[in-house]
Amino acid sequence: MIDIDWTLVAQIVNFLVLVFLLNMVLFRPIRNSLKERQARLAAHEADLSGLLEQGQGVNQDIKDRLREARKDALGRKEGLVKEGAQTEASLLEVVKKEVDAEWARVEEKIKKDMAKARETLKKQAQSFAQMLASKILGRELS
Repeated sequence: MIDIDWTLVAQIVNFLVLVFLLNMVLFRPIRNSLKERQARLAAHEADLSGLLEQGQGVNQDIKDRLREARKDALGRKEGLVKEGAQTEASLLEVVKKEVDAEWARVEEKIKKDMAKARETLKKQAQSFAQMLASKILGRELS
């Protein structure tokens, strides 16, 4: 059986002193380290969420700028296409005028050559007619 004497009280006091010393030396520093670690983790999580929000803002800004750049490029492209079409039309108009002028010049030259050939044929037709008539009649016409 257990006897209650002064050793039991000494054991209880010894236990309480040991708990107090372990609490001071071991448990309290570990709890403080855990609290500091938890605080650092919370601070890092706050920093991380701030950086994520900032990153999302930058990402949205980049998307907006890219959208604006594409819109601007499309506008420039349409402007260049219109300018190209206008240049093409003006060049075609110039070429058409040059072709028409060349055509008129060639047509005029052909008309002059035909008139000259007709004139020459008229002159020669008279002499051919006289020569043909003299051969047919067998005598010379005057």
